[in-house]
Amino acid sequence: MASEQRTHEIAQAMRDAIRANRVAVSCDERVSEADAAQLLGLHPGTLKNLRHQGTGPPAYRIPVAGSRISYRVDDLAAWVEARRH
Repeated sequence: MASEQRTHEIAQAMRDAIRANRVAVSCDERVSEADAAQLLGLHPGTLKNLRHQGTGPPAYRIPVAGSRISYRVDDLAAWVEARRH
């Protein structure tokens, strides 16, 4: 249960950052690959490599803000929490 609460808190922090930085977001809360990388504190190339290796957060081949790849905020938050030590 604590992990679910923490995931929710991370997702909310990401939503706050999205609003504060006026990031383009789809109606189902997907952001571009570049914006996802920024939210995660990663270089876009690193996120792309993780996606190709199958170790990154779930990605969609549905465009957002000119990017062919997009990521849901909740998936990004869950991916972060899953890597917590």
